[in-house]
Amino acid sequence: MAQVIVAGTPANEFEKTVTRTLSHLSDEFLVLTNVVLPGYYHKLSNVELDVILIGPHAIYAIETKYWQGEVHGHLNQKNWVIKREGNSPHVVENPLQRSEMKAKTLNTFLSRWNSGLMGKMPIRAMVVLPPNTPTFIDNPSDVDVVGLEDLLPRILNQARTMNEEATHHQVKLISQHLVGNSLPSEEGLPFENYRILSVIKRTPRAVSYKAVNAFTERQVFIKRFIADINQPEGKLALWKNRAVREARATSRLSHPNVVSILDVLEDQGNIYIISEWINGWPLSDRIGGLEISTVLDLMIQACRGLDFVHQNFVIHRNLSPSCLLIAGHSAKITNFSYSRIEGDPSIAYTEMIEGRDEAYVAPELFSGASKINPASDVYSLGATLYHVLTGSKPNGFLSRQPLIPPSELNPKISNELAACILDAMQPMPSKRIPTAAALADRLESLQ
Repeated sequence: MAQVIVAGTPANEFEKTVTRTLSHLSDEFLVLTNVVLPGYYHKLSNVELDVILIGPHAIYAIETKYWQGEVHGHLNQKNWVIKREGNSPHVVENPLQRSEMKAKTLNTFLSRWNSGLMGKMPIRAMVVLPPNTPTFIDNPSDVDVVGLEDLLPRILNQARTMNEEATHHQVKLISQHLVGNSLPSEEGLPFENYRILSVIKRTPRAVSYKAVNAFTERQVFIKRFIADINQPEGKLALWKNRAVREARATSRLSHPNVVSILDVLEDQGNIYIISEWINGWPLSDRIGGLEISTVLDLMIQACRGLDFVHQNFVIHRNLSPSCLLIAGHSAKITNFSYSRIEGDPSIAYTEMIEGRDEAYVAPELFSGASKINPASDVYSLGATLYHVLTGSKPNGFLSRQPLIPPSELNPKISNELAACILDAMQPMPSKRIPTAAALADRLESLQ
């Protein structure tokens, strides 16, 4: 996904929608919102661009217009008309000349910074309308007027026919010059008592760090959930609920096989969850590379930890090999971002499931079933066990492909162990091994 950098607050929901649409481009692109530049060609001192898209082949100065109805206009007309059945015609300003002026301003601003690069890098003006907006425009200019449904296809088609003029590093430098301190900091935290040692993982919505408490010198793991003000209020609230869910679900849990949460902090809408640092590795790093006896021992520990979690009325809902950290001979469960707490109004999992790996997701979670129970996590543990022992990720429920018996992929797996794995992965919860404790007992009987 393309990284979105918020330089200013979007003016309306349609600007946010356009930004979210652009975020589905690849990570070669950067999206900047509401950037203010000096007005070289305008009577006003400053010029604000709704959205700037920076890619390896071109830069787009994008204007958003939430017009409802047929759009009628001409390049040289000062005003255009919006016609909507049942309503009087609505007069609006011709956006083409203003869009061209903003693109020209953007080009001047960047050329004064790096004339060599900008001499090769085209800057295109674009006006984005709501999807399926009828347009009757005499438009011989270079400004693209597109409906939202054509936005990504238009950009990708142009990228295929143009040369790549900027490297990914240069794309980042352009964005840094445009928004300066609005870029997320690569180093440092807004809290004096924590210092970053390294960045572990970065996604558009979260960053994970290895850090140290400057006063106690204790190493910690920090996960920063990045606020996205481009989201509608409802979706932003959904995200905030998910972000604090990990801390709320695990702050009261104390078990040798569950990672402990130490603190939760907030700054400028970003949420920071601080947990104990584990000197180890995720189980996902050892797929297919461990002895069966070692895997059974680690998975039994994970089952005992998960059983404790379930006894405290928490369902994880996101278990996978990457959520099990191995330190020496011990396993610890982490990443409760998608957990559900009994008695707490839970956001629907089906609204959050996009982007998750379906190989580990219990079938009932895709249906939006309200009576999700510990058996959903048992399925995920069974899928994890299948993957770690066979070296092959199980077919997800949505693929409708039959599950290959684990002993066919790894002849060292006994028939009894294979049956246990398949019983843990039964699509029907009523036929599945019901609890993590029951799965642990069954695995112990096979050691």
